Amino acid sequence: MNYLLRNCANLESRQLLHARSLTSAAVHNPHLTTRARQTVRVASGTLTLSKAEHAKIDRFLRINQAGETAAVTIYRGQMAVLGRNPELREMLTHMRDQEAEHLRTMDRLVADFRVRPTVLQPVAAVGGYLLGVTSALLGVRSAMTCTEAVETRIGGHYNDQLRELHVMEHEGLDELKRCIAKCRDEELEHLDTAVENGSQLAPLYRLQFELIKGGCSVAIWLCDRI
Repeated sequence: MNYLLRNCANLESRQLLHARSLTSAAVHNPHLTTRARQTVRVASGTLTLSKAEHAKIDRFLRINQAGETAAVTIYRGQMAVLGRNPELREMLTHMRDQEAEHLRTMDRLVADFRVRPTVLQPVAAVGGYLLGVTSALLGVRSAMTCTEAVETRIGGHYNDQLRELHVMEHEGLDELKRCIAKCRDEELEHLDTAVENGSQLAPLYRLQFELIKGGCSVAIWLCDRI
């Protein structure tokens, strides 16, 4: 009996030691935990991310792609109503062209990081256009209120993403961070342009601003999940 007990104890000890050695090896050798990691190709080469990191980037880029899709069509909608004015057409064209460049950047990043686009992408395009047309029909200042509200929400959203990406210490993510920072800066330029052009003088300014900003938050939540 003692012999059997000693053998059982020795076997249990060996199993514990083996499990400990595997755990230690996995910490020092990430190739042993490939199931918990995903590899993506980026401009700087191949990047290995944990599943949690890739899931976070997946969410960011899915939302960003839909957001930039809506932004392009918002300005197209505003131009359809206000484009006869040469000064307004020039201003709106400049902002639309920057948003179109943002969208091309997000399309490329979505492909690089193997992100599943939201199925609401067509809804974002149509919804953005309708918002642009509706805000413009209410007048130039209301159109600018729309821009201020959208860019306030999106600029803050990009800031939140940059803070979370800063925690991920991968050199391969530097380009992603630069792209998002550039988009953020240009969105905030659009916000400043809107304020300079009377956004806060629109009728029922606060109501319009909060409704549109709140709508952006709902859209972000939906695109994250669908």
